Amino acid sequence: MTINRLMLFLFCWGGLLSAAPVLDSNREEESLDRRQLEQSRQEKVLQKQETQKKRDRVAGKERRVLTRLQEIETELDTLQAELNRYKAEMAEEERKQERSQAEFQALKTRYLDYQQRATKRVIAIYKMGYWSTVTNQHQLVGMLMQSEGLIDLLTKYKYANFIAKSDQQLLADLVAQQDQIKAVHAELQQHLASIEASKQMAQVKRRQLLARRKDRQRLLEEYRTQRSTYDQVLKELRQSVAELEEVLGIVSTDTLTVKAERLKGISKQKQGKLPWPVTGKIVKNQNPFDRGITIKPTSATTEGQKADVRSIANGVVARVIDSVVGYGNTILILHGSAYTSVYTHLSVVSVDVGDEVKVNQIIGQVGDSGSLIGQVLYFELWYNYARLDTHQWLKH
Repeated sequence: MTINRLMLFLFCWGGLLSAAPVLDSNREEESLDRRQLEQSRQEKVLQKQETQKKRDRVAGKERRVLTRLQEIETELDTLQAELNRYKAEMAEEERKQERSQAEFQALKTRYLDYQQRATKRVIAIYKMGYWSTVTNQHQLVGMLMQSEGLIDLLTKYKYANFIAKSDQQLLADLVAQQDQIKAVHAELQQHLASIEASKQMAQVKRRQLLARRKDRQRLLEEYRTQRSTYDQVLKELRQSVAELEEVLGIVSTDTLTVKAERLKGISKQKQGKLPWPVTGKIVKNQNPFDRGITIKPTSATTEGQKADVRSIANGVVARVIDSVVGYGNTILILHGSAYTSVYTHLSVVSVDVGDEVKVNQIIGQVGDSGSLIGQVLYFELWYNYARLDTHQWLKH
């Protein structure tokens, strides 16, 4: 019996001894695999960081091009206003020209008509034998011979001179008016030419700006395409890093972000439709620069009872922070599509980092940690870590 037990012991011990190298070998292989996985993760992380830098550079170029495009649009608007003004001025000048031309034609007609009538009168006077501008003795003798007397002679002479002088003055006035209209017409032509030149210059500048806008829009499309490509590469790298970290048992922002993306808790379409994190009324924020909302709960009606705080959408708990200065106990939840919700002044935290939460799931309780106005919940919603106008996203 003793021998049998000894043999059994030796057999077992021998088996264990023979298995020891295998176990050691497995551990070495496992350790090697882990090192390789960690090395692969670090390479992916470096690739992600480098890709992020390139993406940020392209995004910076995109922003600069957008700024320049906005400046070009402003210049184009200004030029269009100038062109509209030139067009209006030219239309007014053309109307003035038309009126001036009409006046000129009317005066010219009057001038020709009066000239014809004056010529007829001169011919009639000449046929009668006396001329308004009696300048020699023969004309005077002719008029004297045809006159019935001195009074008749003086009358005819005076009348002839009056008609001649009147015609000459009227014709002179008409000529002066025509000259004046010609001068105004010429001035209008010159002004019109000046406006046309300014208009042409504005149109040339506008064409140049349109060409520059087209070039900038082409650049913008290129940068947007590049950024979109980098975004896709970053997404794939984050996924790869998250998968490796899941195998390695590491919880990082990439892992949590990838998990949140799968949940798709918040999107633009949900603006104004998200549930409130706690039932209550909005009170004035402690910090005037805060864009979130401070809610005084109404669900806690008895002394010592604390209101539950609920997640506004599906998501993954990214951070649980104790005693943030001015805000107390704080929870950050990722909801995918770059949205993050923030809950502060909590008395109780019921979740841990990495936990998946559902919409309306209790994540903690309202408290007064970090609060100067009693038990309240200060709540914010972020997009790409920029604060949104939180109230606009909750149900109205």
